[in-house]
Amino acid sequence: MSPQFPHMPLPQGLTYEFLGTFARSEYALKCAGFARGNASTVEANWDEFSKAIDWHFRRVSDTELKDAVNFLLTDPPRKQILKEGSVIWKDSPPAKGLLKTQKTLLMVRRIRNNLFHGAKIWSPEYRNIDRDRDIRLVQAGLTVLKRCILINQKVRVSFEHGAF
Repeated sequence: MSPQFPHMPLPQGLTYEFLGTFARSEYALKCAGFARGNASTVEANWDEFSKAIDWHFRRVSDTELKDAVNFLLTDPPRKQILKEGSVIWKDSPPAKGLLKTQKTLLMVRRIRNNLFHGAKIWSPEYRNIDRDRDIRLVQAGLTVLKRCILINQKVRVSFEHGAF
């Protein structure tokens, strides 16, 4: 048990691997030119990255990736919202007009948000019956991240070596 996450319902190794891979991916995207911001701020531009890799992403024949994408898009992570003063979970499938890659990476970002912002660790309404599904979501998100990074050469190099 981690002192930072004493009630974490997910395997720590998987959770840390996902969060570390996600953080490194955002770093790599910014280094590779998939960034937006101004003189005061910068963030990874996931939508531009999604568009740039979409053609290749849709042609990947990797069964593990296809299964992960299918799971994320057919049983997407829920989103926390505020309703009548209470924080609740809401089903929130991705918008229909987005590319498949955009939808997929949006769901990966939602997994990250749910983990990083504490919804899956501290939230009092968290139910352990969702644990297996949550583990599957994190595994699927990790699979997608790892495969997407490989598609773009500049992002892959930045991810592996750290380059500005």
